[in-house]
Amino acid sequence: MRRPKLSDTGSRIRQTTWAFADGRLDDSAVLTWAVGLTADHDAERTSLRDLFDQRVNMISAPFALAWRCVFEYWQRPDVETNLDKYMIKRELKLGGTQREIIELIVEVVRPWLKIDTSKHYHALSGEKLPNKPKLLKHLIWAKISSGDRLTPKDIGLEDISDRNFLVELGAALNASLLSGLNLARMIGSIADGVDSTNWQVHRVYYVPEAQFPPGGGEPDRHGEGFAPATKLMFSVLERLATIDVEAARRLVLSWDTSEWKLYRRLWAAAARNPHLAVPAEVSEFLEKIDDEEFWWSSSYPEIAELRAVRWSEIPADRAPRLEARLLKGQPAKLIPKSVETADRLGFKQHHTRVELQRIRAAGSMLSEKASKWLNDSNELLGDTPEVDLTYGFNQGVRLLRRDRSSKAALEAPPGPQLLGELANMIGDGGWDDRTELASDYIAQNPTDVLELLERAPDQTVSAKIWQAFGYGFRPLDLNVGPDKVKPEDKAKIPIAVRACKAIVGERPEVLKEAINGLASFMNSWDKLLRDGEEFLAAWLALWPIAVAATNEEPDLSQPLSERAFASPVGQLLFALSGWPTVKAGGTPLSEGPWADILSAIANTTGEARFDAQYILLRDVGYYHVAEPAWTTTNLIEPLKRALPGDVTFELWEGLASGHLPGAEVFSELAEPLVAAAISKHLSGRVRGDLSQQVIWSLLLSARDKQAPAVPFNLAQQMLRMGGDDVRREAIKAMHDFLENGKDVDINGRFELVASLFLEVWPKELTLNSRQVSESLAELPAAAGTRYAAIAELVLPYLTPFDCWSLWDYGILDRNAEDDNFSIIDDPAKASALLAILEKTIGSEEGAIIPNGLESALIHIAKLAPKLEKDIRFQRLLTLSRR
Repeated sequence: MRRPKLSDTGSRIRQTTWAFADGRLDDSAVLTWAVGLTADHDAERTSLRDLFDQRVNMISAPFALAWRCVFEYWQRPDVETNLDKYMIKRELKLGGTQREIIELIVEVVRPWLKIDTSKHYHALSGEKLPNKPKLLKHLIWAKISSGDRLTPKDIGLEDISDRNFLVELGAALNASLLSGLNLARMIGSIADGVDSTNWQVHRVYYVPEAQFPPGGGEPDRHGEGFAPATKLMFSVLERLATIDVEAARRLVLSWDTSEWKLYRRLWAAAARNPHLAVPAEVSEFLEKIDDEEFWWSSSYPEIAELRAVRWSEIPADRAPRLEARLLKGQPAKLIPKSVETADRLGFKQHHTRVELQRIRAAGSMLSEKASKWLNDSNELLGDTPEVDLTYGFNQGVRLLRRDRSSKAALEAPPGPQLLGELANMIGDGGWDDRTELASDYIAQNPTDVLELLERAPDQTVSAKIWQAFGYGFRPLDLNVGPDKVKPEDKAKIPIAVRACKAIVGERPEVLKEAINGLASFMNSWDKLLRDGEEFLAAWLALWPIAVAATNEEPDLSQPLSERAFASPVGQLLFALSGWPTVKAGGTPLSEGPWADILSAIANTTGEARFDAQYILLRDVGYYHVAEPAWTTTNLIEPLKRALPGDVTFELWEGLASGHLPGAEVFSELAEPLVAAAISKHLSGRVRGDLSQQVIWSLLLSARDKQAPAVPFNLAQQMLRMGGDDVRREAIKAMHDFLENGKDVDINGRFELVASLFLEVWPKELTLNSRQVSESLAELPAAAGTRYAAIAELVLPYLTPFDCWSLWDYGILDRNAEDDNFSIIDDPAKASALLAILEKTIGSEEGAIIPNGLESALIHIAKLAPKLEKDIRFQRLLTLSRR
């Protein structure tokens, strides 16, 4: 296999990785580390592949298989940046090359291997992992996944009449499906007695809307794995059959029905069409299939449908054998052990009756013998449910709504015993009909419920009712304030205020048991009650309860971000949306309930304190302006003291995920912030977000003619040592500033970005990478009229990257139906674009050639005819015609 060309730095990393992993390929810790290597780790991946090839005979069986799975996993498509359906439809409309369009389509739907560490398997199965792994599942958890599904409408299949295109697309989809099946067999998803395709693909074709059950839809609409490729391939076959039946038959004949059950299901679906399979082929197929395929209509619906639709056409010399097989019934081995002995005959007869009635429902004729058997059976056992062609087929996910009236079940007027009845209906865990009925009543009758709660009933009863009240009583629109509130929600406000008063007077023991529901109540009414006296009083009453609940056995295995948002403390802090506006010289947080709130937060300890700091750091800029001393003590200083590896170090994610703070905050945090941005103890996403904030701060300071809050040398150190994530997000910040910067025109924004780039971008060319190059290549387009000038800045740092379309360069007009390079409108920009394309499009074997390259070259030649003779132009033109 061809390996990517590595830079000098990459070669050193490869050598280090080899030294580290040599002799340790049988170590599960090394395997787990390899699973996490991303596309940014080409050097590590290359080294491990080469090392495996050298040492394969020395590696034990389960580890060798696991490593092959890891290598396969690395070849998966980038599902986060995969080209979407709009892009494919656009390329079809604009006439992209046949090869490119087919590659795009197949890449979206093809099955690929998804793996995780063995801990995932342990969490799902509960099986204890052995000290000495013997099976693949002891080392990694593997499954077949895929990208999004593409419907025939998504690719405009009904409008495609190019026979050759359909033939090639069908063959490519078939190859991807076969590759996926082989992967499934490799990981054990397909083996003797096991075939994951039966539950991954409910139907091999797109079910027509007329067959959707109540509350349902296309049965595989949420499916992944084999379903997207299987269904699209069958749709291509159907379309091809309307244009060239013989070509469609050849595609069907290429399916390996002797080896794979999924292909037998596909063949059965295709054979419903008399033009694709003659009666003799149908009968031979039905005779050869095994008992499971013959009888299990839920797992093999296409076979049951084929039998019913083509029954009348089966040759006379073969029909009696198939009829006898039906009338004999299922073999004993297929009858579930849960069926009692006395019921087994009835079980067999029921399934025979269903299949005979399915044949009738399809319009086929039964023989006199079969008709008599069916009639006698109906008289003896009673009529079966109405059977149509798709009876018993897997319908996928359905959503059925039942109309309930809680008032019909709970008599009015409410009495003292009502709360006890409601509490008894509410389960201690889970969600059932009785719990839902009680919760609906509480939400629909809040005034009655509050009146009863104010009489201080039993503590356990009160806690259950408050919990349900908190979750259920909420405004219809959670996102509007008093100025835009709807009449129905406005009528609820006095009730919510009354609830706040009741919370203040409620027993602490009750509040403790109901804290999750009450925190949800506060979070639901924050926009409408905001800074109301009763609302803030309720908040202060609930805060110590929330702190105690949050500190009680926190799940430290989860990241702080997830813990903070889910905890009662986090919910209450999100409920504080009414923070007062800060005016010049004002200190609105130093008096009244706001001072009490800040004091309560400052006195918080343990996990609750970390959760509070994480959430408040998202808006640290506001707090620093409103109450600088408090903010420095409780938010900024903890950040400065945070040590890598300690739980407090995760607080940097709170700062990174929030609003951009002012220059004063950045001045205090400059050195520790840069240290965090280059630390391996934070994820690439968090470090990238910090990098964005630094760049935005520097640009805004330059715009306002202020000294930089973060010194240029520290910013450059961050970009040099932070890795691709940091550098890529820094470029994104510059890109966004060029496009969306306020209070200065495009020329001014260009000058600011260009000046900053020259000051802070590291000059070492060894730092060049494909990921950063992709971001740099798009930056000039954001500069509009200054395209050529920005291109000159970034050219030294560009390197080839995988690019499927010129959309990645930002030069196409998204509002135009055709390729429109409106940004490139003069010879200088044309020359700059040519230079960028030359630097970023490789010519080695297997290099990705972006769709639309030839159109771009034509546009360049139109603006600057002399460039046609340029050797760079000629190289790219040759590549575009591959």
